[in-house]
Amino acid sequence: MFTKSHLFTISLLASLLTCCSPAPAPASAAPADEAQPATLINTSHLEHLFAQVALGDQQVGAIWIYCEAPDYHLVGDEDEGFTCVDDVARALVFYCRYYQQHRSEAVLDRIQSLTAFILGMQAENGYFYNFLLPDGTINTTHKNSVATPNWWSWRAFWALTELQLVDAPALAALQSQSQPVLQGMVSRIAERCPEPAVRQNVAGFEFPACLADMGTDQAAIILMGLGNHFQKAPSPELRELLTKWGNLILTMQVGDANQAPYSAFLSWQNYWHAWGNSQAYALLYAGRLLGNETFTTAGLHEVQRFQPYYLSLGGLHAFQATKAGDSIRLTNVEQFPQIAYNIRPLVYAALEAYQVTGDSVYAAQAGQLATWLLGKNPAARQMYDPASGRTLDGISAVDQVNENSGAESTIEGLLTLLAVEGVPAAQLVLEQYQKK
Repeated sequence: MFTKSHLFTISLLASLLTCCSPAPAPASAAPADEAQPATLINTSHLEHLFAQVALGDQQVGAIWIYCEAPDYHLVGDEDEGFTCVDDVARALVFYCRYYQQHRSEAVLDRIQSLTAFILGMQAENGYFYNFLLPDGTINTTHKNSVATPNWWSWRAFWALTELQLVDAPALAALQSQSQPVLQGMVSRIAERCPEPAVRQNVAGFEFPACLADMGTDQAAIILMGLGNHFQKAPSPELRELLTKWGNLILTMQVGDANQAPYSAFLSWQNYWHAWGNSQAYALLYAGRLLGNETFTTAGLHEVQRFQPYYLSLGGLHAFQATKAGDSIRLTNVEQFPQIAYNIRPLVYAALEAYQVTGDSVYAAQAGQLATWLLGKNPAARQMYDPASGRTLDGISAVDQVNENSGAESTIEGLLTLLAVEGVPAAQLVLEQYQKK
């Protein structure tokens, strides 16, 4: 079968990496003459996107959404805004994780100022507005900015839970200030999907009706944030909430080892899209925290079965699935556009599979997926430039690349590389690709 043969190829690559033990070795200083792997991470362009802005009566950190080639000037949007919670939250997640490996006052300053932005965008109902207008006014009316249970509110929640995991005394006051916000969001999350057993039929699939609007892509962000919160402050109530949201996501895994889409998690109703498709990662993470084998197995199935299929096609953007009896048919299959936000969730899932199992086949697979950034993509174009820190905005066709480099692409590229460089067996794949 195709997927088995493809996995054999990845397994063969992984066998070459056995020098990298999956178990963490005792920390020791490297000999002075031993070459250390060169990092690809360059935050220069992210710093170019950063700005100090006034929000109410305080100065906070913001991230410009758009940045256009060829001179990479910053571009605003008078309709929505020039910065948003979505991208500031992404940046906060990056700097929180970056600080674990690159501790500095400058990184702490970014964490503090970006957190202040997110807290300042919270509405009275507990959710978050998304956009800030160029004049410093919060956009409270645009459909992509209203304070509702939507992407930007969940992403704000996830970012604030990442803040809680940073071990830095300088952040203690801010972490404490964020706690009531997190507790409020947990309460709101607990109120959602009160009747998970109520189902709705979509294209032959039976899904929880409460996911009809939000989808499992948003549910995955919720699960990621709950997992962080549980890791920091475990409780029976949080365990129950994690289990509930994980079980909701499980219902939208379709196909199997022999039938497309090979255990992929549909994103929304009967639609799968690559961007933000973090369900496998979220389940693997929650499964590890809870000791829930059902979650772990489901997450592994997508990594084992769907990811090789994805790689064999040179990437995918989206498809729709229809079920009739025991058969599933894929329609409206699209290969493009391809963006960094497609790649990062896949890489996170593969690396979490490695974390859970210790099997370097998954680390190698994560490295393979990440080579998209370095040129192993349908356009044969280097999408991330280590010299500038820019990640290009996407591949529209084999011969068409979007040369802009906005916040989403930049941060998703950096998050991907930061994760890969944290796992030597995955980083080695990038190094080997660069030497070709």
